[in-house]
Amino acid sequence: MNDRHVLYIFTRTPLHVGAGASVGAIDQPIIRERHTGFPVIPATSLKGTFADQWNITLLEQNGKRNLRVTTKKNADNKEELDQVSEAAWLFGSDNANHPFSGSLLFTEARLLAFPVRSAKGSFAWITCPLILRRAQRDGVLPDLSDLPDLSDTQALFAQNDTLALGDKVVLEEYTFTRAGDPPATLGATMASLLDDPVWQEVASRLVILSDGMMSFFAQNACEVAQHVRIDDETGTAAGGALFNQENVPSETFFYSVLYALPGRGEKFKDKKPEEALKAFANKMDGNKPFQFGGDASTGLGWCTVKLADPVANSSTSQKGA
Repeated sequence: MNDRHVLYIFTRTPLHVGAGASVGAIDQPIIRERHTGFPVIPATSLKGTFADQWNITLLEQNGKRNLRVTTKKNADNKEELDQVSEAAWLFGSDNANHPFSGSLLFTEARLLAFPVRSAKGSFAWITCPLILRRAQRDGVLPDLSDLPDLSDTQALFAQNDTLALGDKVVLEEYTFTRAGDPPATLGATMASLLDDPVWQEVASRLVILSDGMMSFFAQNACEVAQHVRIDDETGTAAGGALFNQENVPSETFFYSVLYALPGRGEKFKDKKPEEALKAFANKMDGNKPFQFGGDASTGLGWCTVKLADPVANSSTSQKGA
């Protein structure tokens, strides 16, 4: 799969991609990786959001709207293809009698940098060796020099005026001792991934923690918002309707790997992967924000999205990657 790109996703507002109900203190938790606790955006959420950009051009048949593939009866009273939309080429057919997969394959969006409170400088972006090695493997970052082993009380950060308190940095209620600088070009490389004016400060706000502390913050430093249903008759809070909802904070950086394959289905068999990528990229012109997850009408999930090539000198060049 050489026709791959990277989708960068930067949250402008808090994001809630829910995992359903919970028996814990959080009634509506977010989706996380099971083994690390890092928040993710499932590929189904990404695909659904982007496919929705084609809804106004979809087909109609027998009173049903938003169909990607329509059929008609032939002379033998059997169903055959009538019309096929561009959305079917990119995202797959929704007709059970004429199924085929789309040319675009999404992976889940993984965490690259997570914002937490800092005693100095307001906030920091944290990451860890596991996340950085994944990003290297997925074509987001170039090959990095070996990262040192960090204890749970150590961190790598620049000794500048933004975050550092001498040789310490205080994140949430935890103090970390400086164990050295981040890799020399890492901050500048990460800043170059996206032109967002807030993200451009990442080089001076970057802190690398141990994998364990990164997992701890990712699980315990998300926003928890309380909601209550208002009784229409009384105008006051309805009894038993209070619930807690977990959200990924704004200024969180995710990325997803996007693959493009030759066209599927009879109509698109001659389509090339680069044509699918071009059609997809055309919907992203103008740097418009995209909304992922729930509560769109209340401002959650609005993100800056950018489609880019993988870096040339990363481990994506390995065979079979």
